[in-house]
Order: sequence, then C-alpha cells, then structure tokens
Amino acid sequence: MAASLKEVEALVDALEATDKVRLMQYLIPQLAEAMLAAEPDRHGAENAWQEFRRVGDRLAATSNGQSITQVITDMRR
Repeated sequence: MAASLKEVEALVDALEATDKVRLMQYLIPQLAEAMLAAEPDRHGAENAWQEFRRVGDRLAATSNGQSITQVITDMRR
C-alpha cells in the first residue's frame, strides 16, 4: 500500500515530540543516501538541498536562539 504525502504528513503531525525525534534519526540517513544518489542530477539535488536548508532554517528560527541539538534535547524531555 502506497501512502500519499498528505497521509504521511498527517501521521507525522499526530506523533509525540519524542517519536518525531526518532523519525528524524531514521530519516536523516535515508535523506543523505537519496541526496548522494541524486548527485548526477545537479538541478534536482540542488533543489532538494535548498528545501533541506529551508526546513533547517525554519526549525532554527523557532528555537528561541537555542541550537538545533538543544531544541531536540528539549523536545525529548
């Protein structure tokens, strides 16, 4: 069964903060692998990296000056 992006987003939204962190731990290696595999497609890879940075910047902007590590650590408490 293939889930749509909207279905996956709804599932992620329903997760507790600690489960979201665990999901990130799972996804980061997956994303890195996908990015490396997409390297020959420079345009697609660059767009993906821009989106990755945008999401990181958004997370940093909501962190009240804390590091991303601190934000995640606080979420786990």
